Amino acid sequence: MDFINSDDLRKQFTVDGNDSMEIKLIRNPDDLHSDSCSFKPDMCHQIFVPDEQIFGYKGLKIKLYYTAGNLTTYVGMEYEERISAPGMEPDDVMKSLRKVILTPFETNFSEFERLLEADDTFRPHGELIHSCTVGDSNNPRTLEIYVNTTSDSAFLEYYKRAQTFVLLYIDAANYVNPDDGDWIFFLVYEKYRSVDMSVKYGLVGYASVYEYYAYPANIRPRMSQILVLPPFRRMGICVKLINAIYQYYVPNNRVVDITVESPSVEFQRVRDYVDCINCMTLDEFSSNKLRCGINQDMFTQAKNKFKINRKQILRVYEILRLYYTNLHNDKEYKAYLHELKERRLKPNKRVQTRKKKFMAFFGSDPEVIPPTLPEEEDSDSEEQALLESQLHNVLVEYEAVINRINKDGPPGINQK
Repeated sequence: MDFINSDDLRKQFTVDGNDSMEIKLIRNPDDLHSDSCSFKPDMCHQIFVPDEQIFGYKGLKIKLYYTAGNLTTYVGMEYEERISAPGMEPDDVMKSLRKVILTPFETNFSEFERLLEADDTFRPHGELIHSCTVGDSNNPRTLEIYVNTTSDSAFLEYYKRAQTFVLLYIDAANYVNPDDGDWIFFLVYEKYRSVDMSVKYGLVGYASVYEYYAYPANIRPRMSQILVLPPFRRMGICVKLINAIYQYYVPNNRVVDITVESPSVEFQRVRDYVDCINCMTLDEFSSNKLRCGINQDMFTQAKNKFKINRKQILRVYEILRLYYTNLHNDKEYKAYLHELKERRLKPNKRVQTRKKKFMAFFGSDPEVIPPTLPEEEDSDSEEQALLESQLHNVLVEYEAVINRINKDGPPGINQK
């Protein structure tokens, strides 16, 4: 028998967790045997720790199937070959999955197939707050958005099943602790008709919002986890969800503003688009006023109308100022770039001012160590290069938002 090196054996019997997983949202029995409705995770490092690799199998397929509405779960696995070498144990895939799937799941495929019927009567938990249509006229899709709180125990049990998706699509995500009563959940469903024309609901995405306390008796909602599942992306659903959250909170006089927890680049881009489109309907964000520079009325109007926080309002101003800037007019474009540079240099200038005051007071005392300035660590050329890189990255993001505004069309007011 040929000798096989243990390292070679490990390579042969190691598979990528993301490639091995097959996820489905089952709407009808035919979906069980169709590859057209399957999709992959974006990540699985919190399930198969630490590097998303699974040892001990060749041709591994992990089936993670959900009924589309109730999210009844089936977990199965198949493989072409399992390692049987002395001293080499394959990873316990089911044990890893049980750690993160917080509710009971089926491992019997026939039983799961039988449970599909229960999805016919599923209706969303919570209060309907918004309905809309996405897609084109040839294939319109009806969405409904429901809001839920932690006071509904039946919903919390349902949400445990939905939460598994955050580990597969949101980096460094953690499960929400339902014992903390300040969470609000927004769930998006597609309302559709089955093959027998009965009305059914399928989960599309969801958002969790934490209502932070704000003195003296107010709240500051923070969007924490927002997810649109892969089969429903690039339909504008995230835009609908963000606006539904705004519409839910804006009438509440206790809401100071709405923030976002550690937004990804992708989510920040959608948020920028939503906030820009909304602010373009305000008088203070007309092209003429934007060209005059930012003013307090812009902050006041955007906060009162859409509960946008100050930092995000400034970002919206910069995007819309670029939107209305004539890029073929060197003077106009250079003035815009100068404003961006000056705004990003301000923090450094404040540090320089504080050091001058410090040195004026303590400069003669050898035992006092003055504060370190950024320019003492980097040369002027390095600082300039860093600033240019930052501006380039900012402009790339801003232009992506502007491209979407141009593609989808601005609102009726303030046409370019």
